[in-house]
Amino acid sequence: MYKDFFGIAESPFSIVPSARFLYLSERHREALTHMLASLSGGGGFGLLTGEVGTGKTTVLRALVARLPQETQVAMVLNPALSAQELLASICDELGLTYPQEASFKALTDCIYRHLLANHSAGKQTLLLVDEAQHLMPDVLEQLRLLTNLETDSIKLLKVVLVGQPELQQLLQQERLRQLAQRITSRYHLLPLTAEEVDEYIHYRLQAVECLHKVFEPAQTRQIARATGGIPRLINLVCDKAMLLACQQATHQASKAIVSQACDEVLSWQLPGGSPEPGAAAPQRRNRVLVWGGALLVGGALSAGIGYQSLQPAGWLSQLQQHFTQHPGDASDVMITAEVASHAAPEPAMVVRRTVPEIELSPEPQPGQPVTMPPPAKIDPEQRWQAVVAQSRSERQAMQTLYRLWGYETRLSQANCETSQRVALSCYQGKAAELEQLRIINRPVLVTLQEPGQPHYYAVVYTLAPEHAELLLGGERVAVSYAWLQQRWQPGYTLLWRPPLGEESTIRYGQRGERVRWLNQHLSLLLGEAPTRSDRFDQVLLERLRRFQRAQDLAADGIAGPQTLMVIDSALNLPGPTLHPEKS
Repeated sequence: MYKDFFGIAESPFSIVPSARFLYLSERHREALTHMLASLSGGGGFGLLTGEVGTGKTTVLRALVARLPQETQVAMVLNPALSAQELLASICDELGLTYPQEASFKALTDCIYRHLLANHSAGKQTLLLVDEAQHLMPDVLEQLRLLTNLETDSIKLLKVVLVGQPELQQLLQQERLRQLAQRITSRYHLLPLTAEEVDEYIHYRLQAVECLHKVFEPAQTRQIARATGGIPRLINLVCDKAMLLACQQATHQASKAIVSQACDEVLSWQLPGGSPEPGAAAPQRRNRVLVWGGALLVGGALSAGIGYQSLQPAGWLSQLQQHFTQHPGDASDVMITAEVASHAAPEPAMVVRRTVPEIELSPEPQPGQPVTMPPPAKIDPEQRWQAVVAQSRSERQAMQTLYRLWGYETRLSQANCETSQRVALSCYQGKAAELEQLRIINRPVLVTLQEPGQPHYYAVVYTLAPEHAELLLGGERVAVSYAWLQQRWQPGYTLLWRPPLGEESTIRYGQRGERVRWLNQHLSLLLGEAPTRSDRFDQVLLERLRRFQRAQDLAADGIAGPQTLMVIDSALNLPGPTLHPEKS
């Protein structure tokens, strides 16, 4: 309707997936890397989860586009099927013929014969199941049985399950434990950050060759806050904003236009009340952490893990209004705004300076007129202390660590012992230098302490060039390395996936499959000709010592947990990293 007005041939914000508008954020690329890694190995299942509208299907399409030509793909988009109907759907996708009243055995035999024929012809067979949270347990078990056909090294059928977070809970059922143990790669997709929302919007406008700068940076941040970084909601809001701009005969979407678009698109998802225009994400509660001093980075941050809300804060929009009216106060203040939900956060606003005292008013009650009662003052120190108070539980921090690996655990099970049940290993190190964490490149749980105060716990989530990002107390915050080093109590806890499921050391004189694995991968990392020897001999000993010296590890010639974790990082094996842009 507005295409002629903006001089474009196609709507840039259609919610219908299109290869022209494929935008992959850092986390989308990391998810894609993990899924491709799971398919290149010998495992049977990959798992991709994320909230509604975060771009799971986008990753799925990008995955298919990057598969080798010798891969045959079967895709099930409507998994609300019985086990027999699922087998028939797979046969249809693979182009197989079968009797109309075929039995379980007939369908299964038909698929098995085709898998063997593909393998003999050098082809890989891949099954993609979208919306997999709708699968019934008996159907999932049938999928597991299909992956039983294998050679000495690989599964003949590989499966990628894509679904909402409920899929993780479904796979925790006792009767599905065998399937859960076969998942070799898990990834939970996060929403876009504020910076990525800006890139996403302009990427789509450039794709249709729009010559007008429809959305200024202030408006893209406004859209990021309102939508929580969910691409589908961003599309709906931007499409509505461009329609409203056309109706008002302007080529630029103003703050008022974006606010109106947010109201019309998102208000139907909100609980009862009178939300501030354009300031609330669907079914979420806003909260703001105002903290000057430790938060020293000027990039837009957001979290993606389900946290319990610290407390509702209806004063977010008033804070933004204050900064609009008093821009000098906003020049150097750091504000992190998030939402409390089971996945998507609200992107943060970031500015710098010591936090001024700002007068705010409480949220109006439903049905009451907006009034301005006596002002309340924000005390940044009290706000920070509230976050720290929410971070006293080490088990809650451990829950966060498990979530980063794609596992939801009960609080009572959030400990190192649980790692063995999900094919992970828990390692507790004694390092006190961040450089050692960079080499291992996995999120870690650390203990922090303010002078004279009890300990509290955080997960180191990202190590950027100039700052670290922590997950604590339901918030994601950026801190300087000096601040973190001053409060970090020596030691850390991390989760990792040991080679071939065994975390014990590999030593000189040993033989077996793990020695062969070490030999092959060290050869790869050192650029040497690989061998298939399964004996830990003098040649492998010297090779291992050279690798350890190159990584500033103790060159003892023993492949212990630290050395194996560094090899894991160097090979970029699946799992959450501290440097997602390098994955």
